[in-house]
Amino acid sequence: MTNKKSICAVIVSYEPDESITRLYESIKNQVDEVIIIDNSSRNKNSKEILLNLSEKIKIIYNDKNYGVAKALNQGALYAIENNYKWFLTLDQDSEFLQGTYDLLLKSYDTLPDKEKIMLIAPQYKEKIYSETANNPAISDIKNIIWKKRDFIITSGSLIRTESFASAGFFEEKLFIDKVDFDFCLKLAQKGFLCLIASNVYFSHRLSNPAIKSGFKVFNYPPVRRYYIARNSVFLFKKYFVYSPFKMTLTLVRSGIFFAALKVLLLENNKFEKIKNIYKGFIDGILNKY
Repeated sequence: MTNKKSICAVIVSYEPDESITRLYESIKNQVDEVIIIDNSSRNKNSKEILLNLSEKIKIIYNDKNYGVAKALNQGALYAIENNYKWFLTLDQDSEFLQGTYDLLLKSYDTLPDKEKIMLIAPQYKEKIYSETANNPAISDIKNIIWKKRDFIITSGSLIRTESFASAGFFEEKLFIDKVDFDFCLKLAQKGFLCLIASNVYFSHRLSNPAIKSGFKVFNYPPVRRYYIARNSVFLFKKYFVYSPFKMTLTLVRSGIFFAALKVLLLENNKFEKIKNIYKGFIDGILNKY
């Protein structure tokens, strides 16, 4: 641990399975405090899992599913109010090797212009391809390979709490999907950096990925397809002037065109997913959130 009141880890949960317990066990000794923000889980097994965890950590139970962004903001406010320097955002289906964040923070302390760096993270590996994330044997923190990233996924991101005063909080109208993209872009607009340790890994599952015809297929459910499309339009409209090429690429790849083509060629439940993609696209244009 770098210093007292260093890291507050917040897990956003919704109908969790036992993977949330494995996540907690993997992270509890790497941070000062772990809390869970639960978005009104109703499943009996999920409620039992959370009840067991409540004997060890603080859980905030929301009265309905407010979405990822609002839950993250609840956690960020908790971290700020309790005087934490760092806020670690976690999805319920990640897992970390011991010592990951001690390693990253020690390396961060040696980086030039570290005052401009507001977010650092390890690199995720899909659980379907790697049951356990394998960090290389890094004997010296100087061997960590840091790379600038425009977008870093929510889970595993270690954010300096002071960044919220400058860049603002997570965009709650997005509900889920592209919340992390939006936050990274907010930081970039303020001149801050997001860095990823490209050779330090953790295990994470994005939906139910598979390889079909040489392409990675995430098999998102129809409702996720809606939010991905709608929120891609939101990003395009909000950040086009700031980054026209990247916003256009994001819209084309995940907002409507390539996403619909990939669903049509490679996924099941094609009609429902494509319908949701186009509904999300239209709602984004009409500012329906």
